[in-house]
Amino acid sequence: MEEKKEVRNFKFSTLFFMIRCIFRASPILFPLLIILTILSIGLSAFALFVLRDATNALVDMLNLDATLTKVFILVFLYLFIEIVFDQFIRFIINYTEGHYYKQADRYFRVLLLYKLGKLPQVNMYDSNIYNKYEYTYTYLYMFQQLPWYLIQFAIHFSFSKLLYLGIIFAFNWVAGIYCLILFIINIIASLLITNKQAKVDKENILPTRQKDYYGSLLNTKAYIKETKINRLEGYFFKKFKDLYLFIRDRYFKIIYQETLVNQIISILSFLFNNGLIFLLIYMVYQGKINLGELTLIQSAGMSLVYAAGQFRRPTKYIVQFVKYAPTMIAMLYPLSKEERKEMKERDYPDFSLKLGDFENIVLKNVTFSYPSKEDEAVSGINLKITRGEIISILGYNGSGKTTLCKLVAGILTPSSGKVYFNGQNIAALDKNEYYKYFGIGFQDYAKYSLRLRDNIGFGRIEALDNDEALNAAIGKTNLQNIIDKLPLGVETILGKEYDKDGQDLSVGQWQRVILARAYMGSPEILILDEPTASIDPFEEERMLEEFRDALEYKTAILISHRISFARLADRIVMMRDGMIVETGTHEELLRNKGYYYELFSSQQALYQSEVGGDEN
Repeated sequence: MEEKKEVRNFKFSTLFFMIRCIFRASPILFPLLIILTILSIGLSAFALFVLRDATNALVDMLNLDATLTKVFILVFLYLFIEIVFDQFIRFIINYTEGHYYKQADRYFRVLLLYKLGKLPQVNMYDSNIYNKYEYTYTYLYMFQQLPWYLIQFAIHFSFSKLLYLGIIFAFNWVAGIYCLILFIINIIASLLITNKQAKVDKENILPTRQKDYYGSLLNTKAYIKETKINRLEGYFFKKFKDLYLFIRDRYFKIIYQETLVNQIISILSFLFNNGLIFLLIYMVYQGKINLGELTLIQSAGMSLVYAAGQFRRPTKYIVQFVKYAPTMIAMLYPLSKEERKEMKERDYPDFSLKLGDFENIVLKNVTFSYPSKEDEAVSGINLKITRGEIISILGYNGSGKTTLCKLVAGILTPSSGKVYFNGQNIAALDKNEYYKYFGIGFQDYAKYSLRLRDNIGFGRIEALDNDEALNAAIGKTNLQNIIDKLPLGVETILGKEYDKDGQDLSVGQWQRVILARAYMGSPEILILDEPTASIDPFEEERMLEEFRDALEYKTAILISHRISFARLADRIVMMRDGMIVETGTHEELLRNKGYYYELFSSQQALYQSEVGGDEN
């Protein structure tokens, strides 16, 4: 029932949405294509009647009833229309169509990426979203082509084929019916084959993604080392090959059926055209028609019979799109005026905090579950964070620490409960304005193969070229000694994905870059997620001293499974199994001898045993 509703939307609002987008993408070329197509069809129809008159004039000349000049003029006019003018128009149409597709393709691909970027992060944990994106990206060309093919279909059918069909029926109704049946058979065959093709395309999305993933394991730098050491090339290649053959065989079956149907229709068309020629010759011999009428009827018959072949392409796209519409529309439709404005290239405005000075963030009975997971990542969270407070959230992996902070930052939306910023429910706030208050150093951070300046400056895009803000962030993380060793300083490209002179950084160096990104622009609320996870204890000790200086007078949330972070906190929040089990200061929690005391004692004992082992 839901699928029918989506298809119904395609027939009305979605089609108009597509056409509006086409006119926005190509306001001149699309109307020009329509005008040129109508002109081309009118010329072709006019040429048929010129050909008829030229043929009759030639016959009259042989009977001495017409002059050579008249025949020459008519033949020249026909050749000029068919060879010179019509070919020139077709060249202009093809040239215009090519540029139209470029403009439309750019528009729709930018629109798709824009819409993907607007999706809430929770959707990124759902594999179905990636299937829909892959599906939409693969068949996005239909959005730009379908409106054009629909209009082209209507123009061709209404202006030329109905005229030709009328000529055939006026000449011989049996030939007209045969021609019409052949036309209908061709269209029906196209609908059936395309329907099967659409089904196979949809079924192949997931296997294709799996195939591409196995291919990436064989050619991506991040996997090559372990792939070779563990001798996995053969295993991955077999998986890739099996999926490739599975997908190929599905498509081959459809191609085989389509080829067979096309061959049958070609034979029927051949028999019709030759039968029509013999019939026309016989009728000329009987004196029922003249040679001019023979050429007119025969040309009209051939044009109509092969018209189905011309219509198969737009028919195919119409059927495909009706099948694909429910999935694709979910990614692209609708597009508001505000979104259209935001899509346009523009400079970032001056940075300002439009939601007022930060005072507090309050979580009330917040629960969250990731898609396709029954367990709750966090459950029943009640927490208040006030301005100038440093909170340390501690717990082992999987306790819900990172999820809790993503809820605080508005990256995830609670399944139940509410998050308030200065007393306002953040669900009602402009997220882009809310995000401005945060500087976040993620545990699963993004390593952009771009300039070091970009990797830091992306923490506050408005200040990307602000050297003062950049240097302040660098100074807070002791990153300058790393920058001094890079060939181009902050302009050095990090990574070698596309630049042979790019520089690779160690994990520890990258963590300092991510910290600088979090500090960029001196955010109101700093969230650091396991910032020392890959750093040795001595380097961690130095970084803790840096944190202590950098966090002065700042609001901060420090996420870790290490007790060392407790030294920086005004308040410690202990998490286990998605719930807050204890809160308090270091001294208070030690006196309680609860979960924090157990964690502190175990880590202290582990550290002492490691030190003792080194001494021995």
